[in-house]
Amino acid sequence: MSGPTSLRGRKGWERRNAEREVASPARTKDLDAGQGPPEAPSVRSMAQPKAPAPGRATTTAAASRSGPGRRLPNLAGLPVLLAGSGAFGSLRERLGPMAAPASNAGRHAGVTSVPHGAKSYLAAALALVANERICWVARDSEIGDRVAEELSAWVGDPGAVAVLEPRTALAYERSELVADETAARVAALAAWRGGEARILVASVQALIQHTIAPDDLPAQPLELKVGARVGQGVLLRELLALGYVPVLEVAGRGEFARRGGIVDVFPPSADLPVRIESFGDEIDSLRAFDPTDQRTTGKVERVVLLPASEFLVPDGGLEGLRARLGATAKRLPERLAQDLERLAGGGGDLGGRDGAGREGSGGSRAAAVGDAAEIWAPILAPSTALDHLPAETLFVLDEPGDLGEAADFLWRQADERRADLLASSELPKDWPPTLLPPRDWKRRLLGARTLELTWESEAGDAIAGGGKSSGDLFGWREPQLPPGRGARIAEAVERWRAEDGAPAAATAKAAANPTAQPRIVIASDQAPRLAEVLEEAGQPAGVTSGAPEAPPPGTVTL
Repeated sequence: MSGPTSLRGRKGWERRNAEREVASPARTKDLDAGQGPPEAPSVRSMAQPKAPAPGRATTTAAASRSGPGRRLPNLAGLPVLLAGSGAFGSLRERLGPMAAPASNAGRHAGVTSVPHGAKSYLAAALALVANERICWVARDSEIGDRVAEELSAWVGDPGAVAVLEPRTALAYERSELVADETAARVAALAAWRGGEARILVASVQALIQHTIAPDDLPAQPLELKVGARVGQGVLLRELLALGYVPVLEVAGRGEFARRGGIVDVFPPSADLPVRIESFGDEIDSLRAFDPTDQRTTGKVERVVLLPASEFLVPDGGLEGLRARLGATAKRLPERLAQDLERLAGGGGDLGGRDGAGREGSGGSRAAAVGDAAEIWAPILAPSTALDHLPAETLFVLDEPGDLGEAADFLWRQADERRADLLASSELPKDWPPTLLPPRDWKRRLLGARTLELTWESEAGDAIAGGGKSSGDLFGWREPQLPPGRGARIAEAVERWRAEDGAPAAATAKAAANPTAQPRIVIASDQAPRLAEVLEEAGQPAGVTSGAPEAPPPGTVTL
């Protein structure tokens, strides 16, 4: 087996971040020079709450995802302030009850002039106040990663937000399947199905790519805990049935290894692989370990075993595959016939693996897709992520015009590649499309509950709402930070207060009615330093680790 690489065991956004850091030199951070670090969402929440607007960014998400040394604040006390506004009530009425639409027409709402940061603020309010389950649709995975971070802060719980990353291979492209990518997609869908995640963030590509069928994703996955009685033979059969691949040394998600009474396994939902030590049929210990040096790093409370891959061989093996292919199975081009033979060659028992313990051996249900995942996806994984979302799901469509362009580009690219394969007789004419067809995509959205958000002043590119929009419902605007924003933050606070009719020297009317004064909340990695600057300017501000509850009116909170 090949040795582990620096990118194994990482999710998609982590790999993009690593690649970006290699390509770009580290930036020097200097607050007083106005070159502060990327900040978590910021919000001005007034009597009518003002949401954040850090501006459009399409390539900074991966670098700003939470990780070692970075902590997202809990801002859950701010979105709930929308509950008392008439605009929010009007929007909820337009969306209707949290239930499946009574007809195929769906229920649709649209809001224009929404600053980009305010979109996630509004979605979080719908999740916290209206208890909505939301699928946020982003143009691409970079935007999706950034939105997921914002949503995690607004709802105050990163576990409530799952990110469905796309597989990076292009449509019909012959490229080796990245085990971490497909495992992470399974983990995201499982988090949604299990109810742990109330918001699923996905790009257009992630939603129209084929994936594991809902029936292959257990509603109650096997959970291992210390003291539980699970025979090793039963555990190994379960791992094989879930598509885990036996290897000599675990390095990536979806792999397992056995050494005497020890089983190492890397579940899709885990950050690190887990070492399971048993005494007889009883689990004696669960410990995470570093795949680079195989040393344990700490105890684990529980292990949840999810399917290791989106691509599982159907029941019946070769016959099951032939049944899905139908008449096409009798006239496969040479390369597809070789693929079929490899896909059906995964039978045998645990002791039957080859010397490297690689795919296509050991009796695992993991399909030995090799470089053919994006060609065989509609056969091996005939569902899409949309099949995992119940009819009452609220789809938040971020910039419908951008989503339409992204989808059209993906379909056009797929059609061009398909035409080349047909012309070279490498693909039968009746081979199913590798991406969800445009008609099916459109029909799914038209029959759903959708909220279309755009920063434009007019809703000219609605996907599902037919152009019907509530217009500029909230009157949000972007808070402008001055150049050298750290040193001049007091100037910005003064201006924000003045814009809402409550200057620093509060009027007698404002003093008599303190609830009318604006709340100003700034989330920053440099909160203590900003507090010093504000204090020197005569504008005291409180520093806290988060805002799980709304701060009092008239205060400045960092």
